[in-house]
Amino acid sequence: MVRFVCEARRTGVRPLVGAELVVDGYPAAFLVENAQGYRNLAALVTLARVGDLSTWNREHPHTGRGRAGLCWADVAARSAGLTALTGPPAGRLATLLRQERPAGAARLLTEWREAFGERLAVEVQSHDVGPWERALADELIALARRQGMPWVVTNEPRYLDRRSRLVHDMLVALRADLTLDAAAEQGLLLPNGRWRLLPPDEMARLWADHPEGLEESLRIAARCNFSLAWMRPPLPRFPVLQGHTDDAYLRECVYAGARERWGTLTPEHERQLEHELGVIRRLGFAGFFLVMWDAVRWARSQGILCQGRGSAANSAVAYCLAITAVDPVKHGLLFERFLSEVRVDGQTEAPDIDLDVEHDRREELLDHVYGKWKRSAAAIACTVQHYRAPNALLDAMRVLGYPAELAFKLSKRLHYSEAGEGADYVHDVLAPQFGLDVTDPHGRTLLELMRGCDALPRLRATHVGGFVLSSAPLGDWLPVEHTTMGRTIVQFDKDDLDSLGVPKFDFLGLGGLSLVRRAFDVIERRTGVRPQMYSLPTGDTPTYEMISRGETIGTFQIESRAQIASILKTKPELLYDIVVQVALIRPGPIQARFVHPYTMRRRGLEPVRYRHPALEPILRRTQGLPIFQEQAMAVAMVMAEYSAAEADALRRTMGHNRKRNRLLDELERLRVRMVERGVGERAAEEIRHDLESFGSYGFPESHAWSFALIAFATAWLRCHYPAEFYMAILNSWPMGFYSPATLVYDARRQGVEVRPPCLKEGDWECTVEGTADPRRPALRIGWRHVRGMGERTLERLRQARAAGPFASVEDVVRRAALTRFEALGLARGGAFGAWEPDRRHAAWEALRVVGDGLPLAPAPSGHEEERARRRYRPRPVSRDELVYLDYFATGMSLNGHPMERARERLNRGGALDSRALRELRGGEQVIVGGLVTIRQRPQTANGTIFLLLEDEHGFINVVVPSRLVEPNREVVKFATFVLVQGRFERDGQVMNVVGRRFRELKMQRIQYASRNFR
Repeated sequence: MVRFVCEARRTGVRPLVGAELVVDGYPAAFLVENAQGYRNLAALVTLARVGDLSTWNREHPHTGRGRAGLCWADVAARSAGLTALTGPPAGRLATLLRQERPAGAARLLTEWREAFGERLAVEVQSHDVGPWERALADELIALARRQGMPWVVTNEPRYLDRRSRLVHDMLVALRADLTLDAAAEQGLLLPNGRWRLLPPDEMARLWADHPEGLEESLRIAARCNFSLAWMRPPLPRFPVLQGHTDDAYLRECVYAGARERWGTLTPEHERQLEHELGVIRRLGFAGFFLVMWDAVRWARSQGILCQGRGSAANSAVAYCLAITAVDPVKHGLLFERFLSEVRVDGQTEAPDIDLDVEHDRREELLDHVYGKWKRSAAAIACTVQHYRAPNALLDAMRVLGYPAELAFKLSKRLHYSEAGEGADYVHDVLAPQFGLDVTDPHGRTLLELMRGCDALPRLRATHVGGFVLSSAPLGDWLPVEHTTMGRTIVQFDKDDLDSLGVPKFDFLGLGGLSLVRRAFDVIERRTGVRPQMYSLPTGDTPTYEMISRGETIGTFQIESRAQIASILKTKPELLYDIVVQVALIRPGPIQARFVHPYTMRRRGLEPVRYRHPALEPILRRTQGLPIFQEQAMAVAMVMAEYSAAEADALRRTMGHNRKRNRLLDELERLRVRMVERGVGERAAEEIRHDLESFGSYGFPESHAWSFALIAFATAWLRCHYPAEFYMAILNSWPMGFYSPATLVYDARRQGVEVRPPCLKEGDWECTVEGTADPRRPALRIGWRHVRGMGERTLERLRQARAAGPFASVEDVVRRAALTRFEALGLARGGAFGAWEPDRRHAAWEALRVVGDGLPLAPAPSGHEEERARRRYRPRPVSRDELVYLDYFATGMSLNGHPMERARERLNRGGALDSRALRELRGGEQVIVGGLVTIRQRPQTANGTIFLLLEDEHGFINVVVPSRLVEPNREVVKFATFVLVQGRFERDGQVMNVVGRRFRELKMQRIQYASRNFR
């Protein structure tokens, strides 16, 4: 709705806003006339979707998902400011007439008129579906005239054209869980194509005999009005101490925090705080800061690690309130990057504070916020998920009755494509490859449905953390609904809320913080000393040496293959080097081609150059290149004498391709201003070009600082406490770039002893155990990494273990009441190894205790049990079998790597392993093979795919040139093991194989899936 209103105004159309609601089981329409009417409509939508929020609870919601409805008393109580239409032929009024109950229809109109007065019209439609419909229209018109009421023509449009009608039918069929043919047979689909948005001339022809119905639509439209300002709820009022205002209390809290942060305040500190507090006071956002301060304070009181990031780290107020961890005064960060008084589209942009929280404890904070601000005044922003090619194809094939197996096989080959692009790919590539006929009626309809899904919203989901809070019932401004997960969300997403100027309180789950907290907990238990994240030695030489060797797997933000390749060249030595590194491998600097010159200048292989001498203080720390958005603002302020607010207006055009035209306009204005102030034409144009190149995806320095602190903490842990580090990341998984198997292999390469899951010594999560060397503890894999161990199974195991240690396989199975499937899974994963080292034997024993009834696994009782155990001893599992069984049971192996089994065969064919590649100089033609652990196809790479192969000794980076992707798509996109022939390239420690030929390496199948990234 927000985008509709904005687009309507942009094109000079006056928007009308309303909704069709189900009242006592029948549809009726309501149109907004004024602010009170909008809030009544929002309240009615909220009531229909979730009921009374003041008594709502997640365990027993008032309404079911997708079954919204109201009673007449609700509508009558909220009728002010609304025009009511009596509904389509399925409405209650029309139904009474069809049932030949005219007296009941007249009474209903009288009842509605008492609530709506002159703001009521009888709704009349015609879709050429038969004589009965026209007769009904005549009856409705006659009834309106007898009652002295207006009547109005509508068409109840459900789609725009033939293709969107087809998509509408698909959605109706999906809702009923039917195919299109079955839905048509059951009468669920509209009988013709007249339910489309008809142009005025066609409506005039259709109703030429009754023009007064069209004239009434104009009179109704003239009464209706709408403003986005009506949707903006009042900000929450923080419960300050008696005698304080929000602004006064905020000032008191900020200065108390400032004395803790800085001790004695300098004039520079005081100037910055006074400037920021003044802006906050004038914009009325003191309550916003106090809410975030309270949330952070509560989280830390519960031992939850959290940290503000994003542009909020530019604020000294946020720093003094301990919301953020970066000192903006010390680092010269611009407050206006976070909050300024400049107005955009007639309103002030809301502040944006992203609070990162341990991802597995975020729910605790969300529950606290709901409780503190009451459910009726708090909800989370939604996200609107649109159709992409995979789900467009799956839904289309489902309603057309295609086999599910074929649909899944094709959809896997359409990742990252838009629906229309996917339809073309199906037609040109997949249909011939898989024998799908797209020329018959079903095939043509399939492609039409996919194309019709382009940019179509598919569902509404919960935003990752954006809370909207209000000092009044929120549903009176922004309609609220509930989710299947027991959350309440507003029906508008982040972009909508930004357009409205509604502040969000973002509480975002971050695995990196979970990792740090878990590691700190174990270090404290093991050593008695707890590290503090913001007191770590950020000049620690061993940590930077480890980072410079590219040993960053598992660390936050600097673990990707692109980051590792860059780090091996830039060799970070200081925390600020990591700040730059976090921002450098991003689309902006990459597209601007800043990565190579930055690297060359940092290595001393190229002199640092500035487009103008005045840029040196701004760009010195980034080798003369604009890497951060704040630098773009500073360039505008220094070179064109922009005010801070004007520079922020320039910054707002950066960060997204959709704003590109606005960015180009602002940069041209900047260039003209620079020339007017004496900057040479050539220098001004070069500066404009630099900012344009990275502007679409420029990264804020404040954000990079926040991330760099966490990145350093994880690197420091990996360097000095590797067992605790890997334990923490495995317990926080899924997170990061790598699978548990890769993390475990890396841990072992770093000298960490890794032990298998164990029901005697281990626990449900990974643990750290003592060894003969107290400085080098071992890592024990947790039960949760055994496939098939769901939450209920783990809970039974935890409860049984809490009652006392397990003594045997039988003890575990009986006390935890394991099923056959659960017991077999634990046996396969080696979790019974303390009592029965061989997994076949362990499985046999577990099945005996479970009482398996299969013929080959008898379960005797009494004295026969011992004889049965002696009589049958299954063949022990071999080492090769153990590796594959490990992958099947846990997705990782401590007993070897699958590539070891193929090594002899590969050696005979001249293939090299990752260890042998390190001895090459570069330029050689090589053959390599490995398990594909990661696939990447970044947008900045112009179609090139990057594969990360893993073998028994390490990793091999493979580059698949874009021209070779399609000819080899099945191998490079889907094969588990890949054999590559190509040219070996080396730049110092950075090594790649640029592939020329690709083939699937035939191996025994393993249970493993690569992690694929765009």
